[in-house]
Amino acid sequence: MPLRTVAIIGRPNVGKSTLFNRIIGEKRSVVHETAGVTRDRIAETTDWAGHPFLLLDTGGIIPFGESGSDFDALVTEIARAAIEEADLVLFLVDAKVGPMAWDESIARDLRKRGKPVVLACNKVEKDADRSTLAEFYSLGVGEPQPISALHGRGVGDLLDEVVTGFPTHEVEQPCDCRVAILGRPNVGKSSLLNVLVGKEEALVSTIPGTTRDSVHTDLKWHGHTIRLIDTAGLKRKSKVKEAIEVFSNMRTLRALELCDVAVLMVDADAGPVSQDAKIAGLIHDAGKGVAVCFNKWDLISKETNTHLGHWEKFCDSVPFLGYAPWFTASALTRQRTGRIMETVWQIHEGRQQRIATSVLNEFLEGVIRYQQPRAHGGGLGKIYYATQVESAPPVFVLSVNEPKFFARNYLRFLNNQLRKEYGFTGSRIFVKMKKH
Repeated sequence: MPLRTVAIIGRPNVGKSTLFNRIIGEKRSVVHETAGVTRDRIAETTDWAGHPFLLLDTGGIIPFGESGSDFDALVTEIARAAIEEADLVLFLVDAKVGPMAWDESIARDLRKRGKPVVLACNKVEKDADRSTLAEFYSLGVGEPQPISALHGRGVGDLLDEVVTGFPTHEVEQPCDCRVAILGRPNVGKSSLLNVLVGKEEALVSTIPGTTRDSVHTDLKWHGHTIRLIDTAGLKRKSKVKEAIEVFSNMRTLRALELCDVAVLMVDADAGPVSQDAKIAGLIHDAGKGVAVCFNKWDLISKETNTHLGHWEKFCDSVPFLGYAPWFTASALTRQRTGRIMETVWQIHEGRQQRIATSVLNEFLEGVIRYQQPRAHGGGLGKIYYATQVESAPPVFVLSVNEPKFFARNYLRFLNNQLRKEYGFTGSRIFVKMKKH
């Protein structure tokens, strides 16, 4: 069962980000006395009394006709989209000043939408601050809950009310590998998922941006359970004009965070563009396994070395992803799609391997004999020993005399030698140093 979503909404400067930080237990949202500091929506998974939920912080809602700028209107639009996204709205007001016209406007909107609402009256630091509580019944959205987000007063009772009826922790169905299908809009992600699953699981349309949410499907493959995640296409921030697209981007980034392997789909007919490089960078930075699929290959005029030419063009745009296996395919005609799961599983297995320290150091000694570090940064680097400290992604730590004595190109050389010897197909290899 998906997590319930709770959105904190209210007019500007009532303490929404302070409450968000209080609930999740860390300072994620920027808090400042200036109204409207929170501009983007922020999400965090949290838990109260065994009830997990996704908490959304939003910018302040400014009623229609009151907005002073296009930017205020966009922030308000994003906050209103958060209400649509939410299973429950945590409506925050300021108890020190009593209900204001903007509060009443927001309350009217909430009543029309019919969403479950919990009304929290913030800034009740002492008993004298409770004098205005009765006035908030006029908003017609339920009983006012007095709290102090700054000091934590009453927040526990508030959360008891919020999670009433929410499911408790459930054991997730196990899977062997999570695969996110990523790419910009309209490159054929949903079509590929349907081909792999063998049925119309995701909506397919020629209209860019059809997929608004992430679709999860479990696939049995050679005795393994593969969880496929179709996602909305990631757009450049300058293109994210509709508030709903902000949430589509968020869910796509969440899918990347949770996956083991990402399949980056590129439109073979259009060729790589800057947004492909941006998405590739997100995958690379996250250390996820990755394969590159040039889709719509049925539209390409075939010549000698056409396949290689597409890959070389991609590497010119995305040089840091040269370790990724790649293939051409057509989700429409199912051409070459049979290779995809084999490649994904090869990447997944490669990410799990761990190299014994003794074996690793014996290999490293041979590499150093072949190519020793050169003088750099005022000295000559010396490697005492190495160990693999993590897998998926693989992380190697070198114990050295002085990290600054090692040029970046020598670390790249070691990285390449590790890949040549041990594979790690489709995985970024991290080589770090610590001073001995």
